[in-house]
Amino acid sequence: MNNLAYTNNDPILMELDSSVDKDSAMKMIAFKYFNSDMNLLEDYLHDSQYKPHDNHFELKKIEPKTQLEFLF
Repeated sequence: MNNLAYTNNDPILMELDSSVDKDSAMKMIAFKYFNSDMNLLEDYLHDSQYKPHDNHFELKKIEPKTQLEFLF
């Protein structure tokens, strides 16, 4: 039974993983759960051996289309 997968259902880590802006998410989580103490949040993340996922979103520029003109 060594093939068991353990899921992490920690709401703090799930919220941090699902965020796009990690800095503001960490401030919000520190306010919400740790009475705005960033040091406690960093200690919690260190104790839980948190490794952030790289959620890098690539913005693709789209060329503008010409406007349709109707002749009446």
